[in-house]
Amino acid sequence: MKLENEKMKSSKRPLIFKALELKVTDDSESPHTIYIKEHAVRDHTEDRPQGRTLFVVNIPPYIDDDGIKNAFREAGTVKSVSLLEKPGPSETKTIDKFLPVAQKPMFKVGYVVFAKVAQLDKALALTELAPVNSEKYQIKCGMQKWVEEYNNSILQAKELKEKVEVFMKKHDEKTKKAEDKEKKLEEEDDDGWITVTKKGKVQSFARSEKVESKVMAKEEKNKKRKELKNFYTFQIRESKMKHVVALRQKFEEDKKKIAQIKQSRRFKPF
Repeated sequence: MKLENEKMKSSKRPLIFKALELKVTDDSESPHTIYIKEHAVRDHTEDRPQGRTLFVVNIPPYIDDDGIKNAFREAGTVKSVSLLEKPGPSETKTIDKFLPVAQKPMFKVGYVVFAKVAQLDKALALTELAPVNSEKYQIKCGMQKWVEEYNNSILQAKELKEKVEVFMKKHDEKTKKAEDKEKKLEEEDDDGWITVTKKGKVQSFARSEKVESKVMAKEEKNKKRKELKNFYTFQIRESKMKHVVALRQKFEEDKKKIAQIKQSRRFKPF
């Protein structure tokens, strides 16, 4: 019932952008304009729940997650903020970045998730946003910002080593768990059934000398079957030369055999 009420409330909200001025401090002379509306799509995800997500565009480069939270603090509790380069699904982190990546100074879009549905209504009803700066949070600018960016760009060898060691430890644990799970699946259950996995058993068997020679013989046979014999002129010439060499070799072998037979004769009249 509660979910149905939330959907009804969500459907009544106007799906048009509303302009609000974003100020760094109360006495900012040149505020920046951002545009907000409810994030209304067909398929909602867990990180962007229906009825509680606010879609914000035209966020300036110098504003981060904490700045957005401060700006909407009068509406209620902000559970999460995700800033992206363009609208779309969340940018999942595929690999850990050990070296600092330079951020592009560009305007972004944001998804602000509130704790309650009523707080989103309150945010959409706002006519003025709170200043981005607060007692606990201050936007860094000028010399202070440049010094901090430079210090962050210098990576200490000790820190990098610790990060890599932690990453490798997690990777090894994850790999070991996957291997243990694979082995467990390959074991027979109480009814004598074995779970077939993607990996399979064929990829991991150890080839013996007999199997190796059998596989190689099969490959050689297939290769010969596909070859065109005596098709080209050079092939005919080579086959003739090989035949002559084979005849000469056989002739020499026959001569040796005859000589051996003559020497082994017991009856020697002369």
